[in-house]
Amino acid sequence: MSTGLAAAERALERGDYGLCLRLLEPLADANPITEPEGAAIRMVMVTAWMGQGEERKAISTCRLLTRCKDPDLRNRARQLLSVLEAPSLERPARWSMQLPTLDMAPRVGKGTLTSRRRRGPPPPPPPPTGPTQAPSAGFAVLVLAVLIGLTLLLSGCVRVTAELDLAGPDRLAMSWRINSLSGHSLPWQQNFAKALRSEGLNWRVHQDRTGSLNLISPTLGAGQAATLMRSSVELAGRSAGVTLPTPDLAIVERNWLVGMQQQLNLRLDLSPLAEFPAGDLQISITPIQDLQQVSSSPMKGRLEGDVLLWTLDSGSVNQLQIQRWQWSPLGLGSVLIVLLLLLSFLLQSMRVRLGFGYPQLPS
Repeated sequence: MSTGLAAAERALERGDYGLCLRLLEPLADANPITEPEGAAIRMVMVTAWMGQGEERKAISTCRLLTRCKDPDLRNRARQLLSVLEAPSLERPARWSMQLPTLDMAPRVGKGTLTSRRRRGPPPPPPPPTGPTQAPSAGFAVLVLAVLIGLTLLLSGCVRVTAELDLAGPDRLAMSWRINSLSGHSLPWQQNFAKALRSEGLNWRVHQDRTGSLNLISPTLGAGQAATLMRSSVELAGRSAGVTLPTPDLAIVERNWLVGMQQQLNLRLDLSPLAEFPAGDLQISITPIQDLQQVSSSPMKGRLEGDVLLWTLDSGSVNQLQIQRWQWSPLGLGSVLIVLLLLLSFLLQSMRVRLGFGYPQLPS
């Protein structure tokens, strides 16, 4: 019996439902449904009937199998019975695609469309392209020019603020803040920061992801500050792909003992940036308490609180001149000592003239 059941299951797996039923019918007659072997045989027969579409036989047998002793077969029979007794649903028309009926009958007396067409000469073959060649030098120059133009265009979307702190006589501290207006770090900022680090200039470089680049220098002498500014401006122009003229920073000082007169001259030639958007360029100078004269061109400087703000004009030569007087504590102290000595000498002379003589130590 096991051999016949195995052969029937193999026929069922191949989809040969007729052979499967022919092999199982004698086994079903020999084994009643009340026995475990008979129940297993009829479960296979139910599957074969479902494959042939004989749902009535499958339903009647499944109902009998729901009362068999084997719990596994009983559960399987209930599951199959729920599937077989489920109502059939209509298939929506939009789920199917209906092909139109094609009239394949020959038409007498009518030629085909192809025969009515007038045959012309065949089209000429396409021209040969030849082997693939490398781009010419002109193409490379064009691509390079476009890339440089995009770099300069993106480089202009920044706000540059340079701060000059006149710390004292022949003492100057600088700081630059370069902020991207897009909120993201630009390629020009990254190249400029790398160039500053590689050159080893006297800057403390801090860059974050929000597009802010901060440069802070220590307090330097006027000559050192001028050299640092020239080198930094040259690197900034090189990073942007332009050549900027060397800036001129000079501090002239005159010592009058009681104080010092400082004159700061700054000249920035930004004429190469006339055709490019240079963004917002600004210089702030502190302190301004002792400023005597301020002259700038082409933009005028303005006072905001304790800071002198000077906006630069890209495409022009920007000049700034500041005169500042700074009192010298050492000089003032020296003058005070001299005055006290003169006063003491004057009082002593008056004492001698009055006949009191010079002061003497007690005997």
